[in-house]
Amino acid sequence: MAVTFRHWWRKPTTEQYPKERPKILPRFRGIPKLQDHPDVEGILCIACNQCSIICPDDCITVLGEPRTVGKGKQAKVFILDYERCCLCGLCEEVCPTTPVPAIFMSHEYELARYKRVDLMNDMKELYEPQPTKEYLK
Repeated sequence: MAVTFRHWWRKPTTEQYPKERPKILPRFRGIPKLQDHPDVEGILCIACNQCSIICPDDCITVLGEPRTVGKGKQAKVFILDYERCCLCGLCEEVCPTTPVPAIFMSHEYELARYKRVDLMNDMKELYEPQPTKEYLK
């Protein structure tokens, strides 16, 4: 009974999830996303395949093509399978592009989808920020 009375006057620690979003720390690793840089023309990914090689879940597929401007390659196809991704962040660590990595771990944490096909994302979906979902009351 002493434990019950001690906790009776404390504030609740639960969050009313759809109404209140949790506070996300800066080091939180969410869904991997692609990013671009204003100083670099076109796609930042150089299609080096290091992210797909180091991925322990083999959920990244990258196909490259020669750049239209300058030397090197750029990603033609970049597919990320969230169904298999364990959000480890190794792809971000190994990315050699500078001044910023082409792939980064976003703060997006809502991974649930209705269809498995929706978990396979290509370059278009990885670049666009996903809107925050509003739930019914």
